Amino acid sequence: MVRFALRWWVPFAFSVGVAVAITSLGSANAATWGTPGLAFAVVVALTTACAIGGAVVLALGLTRRLPEVALLGTALWTLSLLSLVHGLLIPGNLYGDNPGVMSAVLLSVPAGLLAALPMLLDGTVPGRALARHWRLWAAAWTILPVVIGVVLLTDPSILPAPAAGGPVTLAVTGVSLTGTALLSLRHLRLFAIGRRAGSLVASLGFLAPGLATIAFLGAAPLSPGWWLAHVVDALGVLFAAGGLLAAHWRDRSVGIVLAPVLSRDPLAALELGLTPVVHRFVAALDAKDVVTRDHVVRVSELAMRSAARAGLDGVSLRAVGLGGLLHDVGKLLAPDAILSKPGPLTDQERLVIERHTIDGEAMLGPYPHLAEVAFIVRSHHERPDGTGYPDRLEGNDIPVAASIVSVVDAWDAMTSDRPYRDGMPLDRAAEILRAGSGSQWLPEAVAVVLAEVDASGPVCVPVLQRVGRQAAIAEPDDDCCLVNACLPEGAGMPRAA
Repeated sequence: MVRFALRWWVPFAFSVGVAVAITSLGSANAATWGTPGLAFAVVVALTTACAIGGAVVLALGLTRRLPEVALLGTALWTLSLLSLVHGLLIPGNLYGDNPGVMSAVLLSVPAGLLAALPMLLDGTVPGRALARHWRLWAAAWTILPVVIGVVLLTDPSILPAPAAGGPVTLAVTGVSLTGTALLSLRHLRLFAIGRRAGSLVASLGFLAPGLATIAFLGAAPLSPGWWLAHVVDALGVLFAAGGLLAAHWRDRSVGIVLAPVLSRDPLAALELGLTPVVHRFVAALDAKDVVTRDHVVRVSELAMRSAARAGLDGVSLRAVGLGGLLHDVGKLLAPDAILSKPGPLTDQERLVIERHTIDGEAMLGPYPHLAEVAFIVRSHHERPDGTGYPDRLEGNDIPVAASIVSVVDAWDAMTSDRPYRDGMPLDRAAEILRAGSGSQWLPEAVAVVLAEVDASGPVCVPVLQRVGRQAAIAEPDDDCCLVNACLPEGAGMPRAA
């Protein structure tokens, strides 16, 4: 099992370190390393490898019908191909002094960001419009960099070369740093939700090309800073491509989720990051009581959708999603006669059922990667008025994540059909939630869940419907692709005492 911790400051430290190194090592009076011939060979070799990586990612996205993967592959292809043109134009090899060598590299990152525009505009009207035509967009940006490259190689002087450190290079550097940082943060959020190492690698990889553009501000050719910028750029593209391939290679179902809207659905990221242990817990619920199994899957999905609407961060979204899936795992220890009893429970039977919160927390105890959701399992029946169980927590002592799961748990229980009764109308269930707001459930949790139901409707066909089914758990029992994420002390969600 391979695990390591990502501290919140690591991407920031990486960015600052690379920026300082490129700036200090690329000054005009810095020593020069190598020759134009060596630069030509190294840059062409690296950018060719990057272009191949981008093409492989693009092919994966197209064949698996994963829009975001296809467009990110197109972005990597665009960036790499123009960088390859830059390498071919390095003076002293195939060409003499020419402005195209600077023009090609200046265009590379902004053009790559344009290829990724549907993701940068995610959630906006233009972004959704582009998303609906993602194949056409990917095709256009597969061909366009080839055309630009051919034009530059045919006439390297067709575009004037902006001065290093001038207004144009400053603008390009600013746009490049901003755009690549947004893509990096997007995948860092996916990592926080799904804990796939590939998402983390892709996040750091997308950051690197933007950092490499700092060399535009005046790094002398063949200086250590110039070399560092090229190596960071190439390794970043290769890491981004490798991370995307690692994160998506085995998945064959998430494309159905992504195709309609082209936003990287947190539910899809969660499903990709579920360990065999989680699948087996849900499968055990399925074997014991399929009603409970279907219930927890719906609760997980609606709770996660509601948490996303509330603006919770990636780590919290993951906790809510897992907490929803596992909130009733303690019922595996409850007698079947009590669990499926159609009528009211006796006081003794109710005590047995109430133990499922404590039992569930204990069952997750042996698994460190589930410790973050054990408090949700324990606390999802707490009430703001202090009459809940098992700890009689009050008000804001109840974790927000647990309260969201609690509201969705009640909503789904009221509105779903059971063998012994029909589900109640949605408006009646909403009235009950509003009536219990402030006493049985935190008001903010009730408000956000009802807002999500009003906006998107209840869960009819769960995205997570494969969880716990045999096809989903027939994998090696390891967590080698999962990574721990550590937040600064005090961040995230409050925990139960």
